[in-house]
Amino acid sequence: MLGRMPERPRRRTGTLAVLACATLASAVLAALAGSTWLHAAELRVAEPGVALAGLTVVHPGEGREPGRSIEVRGDRITRVSSSPSPGASEAYAGSFALPGLVDLHVHHPPALAIGQRELFDLLFLAHGVTSVRDTGSFDGRLLGYRRRVDAGELVAPRLFACGAILDGDPVGWPGARRVSNAAQASEAVARLAEEGVDCVKVYNHLDEPAFVAIREAAAARGLPVVAHVPELVPFDHVAGVEVQHLMGLTADWSELSEREIDRYVFHSLRFGLVHTPTLVVFARAARLEHAEALEGDPAARLLPRFYRELLWNPAHNPLVFRLTPGDWRDLGQRFAGMQRVVRRLHESGVRILAGSDTLNPYVVPGASLQAELVHLAESGLGLEEAWVAATRHAGEALGVPGLGRLAEGAPADFAIYAEDPSRDPAAFASLRAVVARGRLYPRESLDAAVARRRAQLDGWLYSGLFRASARLVIAAVARDE
Repeated sequence: MLGRMPERPRRRTGTLAVLACATLASAVLAALAGSTWLHAAELRVAEPGVALAGLTVVHPGEGREPGRSIEVRGDRITRVSSSPSPGASEAYAGSFALPGLVDLHVHHPPALAIGQRELFDLLFLAHGVTSVRDTGSFDGRLLGYRRRVDAGELVAPRLFACGAILDGDPVGWPGARRVSNAAQASEAVARLAEEGVDCVKVYNHLDEPAFVAIREAAAARGLPVVAHVPELVPFDHVAGVEVQHLMGLTADWSELSEREIDRYVFHSLRFGLVHTPTLVVFARAARLEHAEALEGDPAARLLPRFYRELLWNPAHNPLVFRLTPGDWRDLGQRFAGMQRVVRRLHESGVRILAGSDTLNPYVVPGASLQAELVHLAESGLGLEEAWVAATRHAGEALGVPGLGRLAEGAPADFAIYAEDPSRDPAAFASLRAVVARGRLYPRESLDAAVARRRAQLDGWLYSGLFRASARLVIAAVARDE
């Protein structure tokens, strides 16, 4: 049996505190500000349908087609051709069109964090991310938000959701549902299916019978399982799931051996596992001891100041990981070890997917998925194969035909760059426009909407109330630990 990654209560407690802060402050803000405040910074939803000419269409891992036009009707690509459609715009002629990126591991702020969920989704689009999968709803209200996205009421990526996390005892995530036996497992999965989820997320404290029952019930309903490998489940008993964070491998990354990696790769191949390692969240966490360097990161400044100055800053929020100096060193070793494992998995033919674990400290919507692609490239995939992981393979994991491709009949989700980011990561900065659900948004419009929303949240009323409430909650939770 492979070593199992221990439960990380410090991380969970820090996340709970952040969410409690957001909920308390936003409840006050909502009462004071009302709906006019919320809508003041919104970007108008564009009309669907567009025709563009003069593009080089990039199919990551499969080649490039220069001099192409793309026609979109509704939310589908209806034509990719060497001959432009009548009236096709040449505004982006000479640019590169690539499938929109898919972030397979995201956590949105709770609904009462007024305005923050909308900011996250604008940031995703502004970085070429046109689909996201939320792998754990905090308050059970994300599916209602998704209905608004599906109805075309909000400018947002295509949103997939696992709904409430299923866990054992004790429950280790806000809003998670406790499952203690096979009967409860079947009932919990049935409830999630009725609510309209796209996947089932399982967590750390499930025992093996409950874990197996959840997996079987989910399979019967055609729902993929996104898994933290529970502490009570041996990794060589895990089958048919998407493993997060390379869990189930070892309890001590500083002593990671080649034999452990060999066994991990063997069982991943044997049981058809795929992995979403989320390297970027560990790379960021390993640097939290030097938060001042992270605070200067331009990506961190895309979110309101209270994230980097309070919620994510260990100097002001002792609940962030609650790590000792030894733990900081361990995180650095873990990141290096994870890169070794990703390389071995990829070389052996195990599928690797891309996710950021957004909402963790200094993991910024959109920007951190771009960073994840660079980490995956450096871990043996190469940049173009990392793009495959975040586009075509992501669409297959989500079970949506054509998602992550630029082809006739596929969902109309793609990004336009002045340079080719599948060849050079510096070209991420050359994003010119995004087409999401068939609607075209120029980069300038997205950037302006992000700036308006961020200024709104940084305003003295919102920021002042949020910070005051956050400090009270942090202090209260810290006393309880």
